[in-house]
Formats: sequence, structure tokens, C-alpha cells
Amino acid sequence: MKVFLYSLSLLVLTLVSCESENQQLEAQKVAQKNEAVFKNISKMWQFNFPTPRPEVAATLGRWNEWRQFEIEMLQKPQSTLSAFQMKTKNLSSKADTLAITIPFEYDKPQILSRITTLNTKLKSLETFMNLQVIPEQRIAKLIPEINEEIKGLYKQWDEIIIKKAIPKEIGEELMLRALDTARNANPDEMRKKMEISDKK
Repeated sequence: MKVFLYSLSLLVLTLVSCESENQQLEAQKVAQKNEAVFKNISKMWQFNFPTPRPEVAATLGRWNEWRQFEIEMLQKPQSTLSAFQMKTKNLSSKADTLAITIPFEYDKPQILSRITTLNTKLKSLETFMNLQVIPEQRIAKLIPEINEEIKGLYKQWDEIIIKKAIPKEIGEELMLRALDTARNANPDEMRKKMEISDKK
């Protein structure tokens, strides 16, 4: 009986020690892979912001959320993979505030769609960075796409400034007012016409 208990306890201890060794080996493999992923992502992590026109720079200087977003994008995490994960989470939350705090002169559909696209790409980056197995190829493809969206946003701002600088032709303002039916609508006049038609 004693021999049986002794051999049973020896067998259990052997199984537990083998299992813990396997877990340690697995943990070492994951740590090495994460270190390699960290180095590769660290090499890829470069975001570029074009130099804006003076008019655009003045507006962006007053837009606090954009300045914070730009600073956050340009600061590269240095320590670990989890630092990149935290960075993508911060970028995603800062990008969420851009569309709701946009300055009045840039509150146009084309600007809002660019900001929404940029926000979507940053959320994709956050998702990829927080997966258990990080898809490096997708991240390598996504970072240049984010840079393109930033560049496109700056071009759109430039286009707004250029269009503002184009002088209006004689009578153009009057013609635009005449075409704007919402401004020309007179609710009192409309009510009178409706009452007259109801009486008939």
C-alpha cells in the first residue's frame, strides 16, 4: 500500500513538473515573439504631418484637440509592446474628439469624412495591436494608409483656403441667394396660401 501511494505521488509530481516546464517554454517563446514584434513595429511606427499653409496653421494652432492628437501621434513608445497598445488606445480616443470639436471654418462634409476615415484606420490599428497574435503585415500596410489620410486632410484644408480666396463674380452672391430656397421661404406667406387653398 505504501509503495502504491509513493509511486502515485511520484507520478503526480512528475506530471506537474513536466507541465510547468512546458508552460515556461511556452512563455519564453511568447516573450521572444513579442520582442521581435516590438522591434518590427518600432521600425514601422512613423507618422508624418505635412507643413500647413499659414492660414491653416493659424486655425490648427487654435484647435487644441488637433494639437494634442498631433503630439500624441508623433510620440513613439519606447519600452514594450504594451506601450504601443496603450498608445493606440490613446490615439483612438483622441481621434474620437476631433469630429465633434472641429473649428467652424472646417466643419464641412469632406473634412468630416476624412476625419472619420482617419478615425476608422486608427481604430483598426488599435484592434490589430490588441490581438493575441499581432498581424505585423496588416500593421505595416495600415501605417502608410494613416499617413495618407493625414496628408489628404491637410490637402482638403488647403483646398478650402484656396476656394475662399477666389473672388466672386458680379451678381454671383445674388444668384446664390436666389437659389437658396430655405432662406427664401417665408413661413407667414406660406401659411396664408395654405389657408386660402383650404377655404376653396
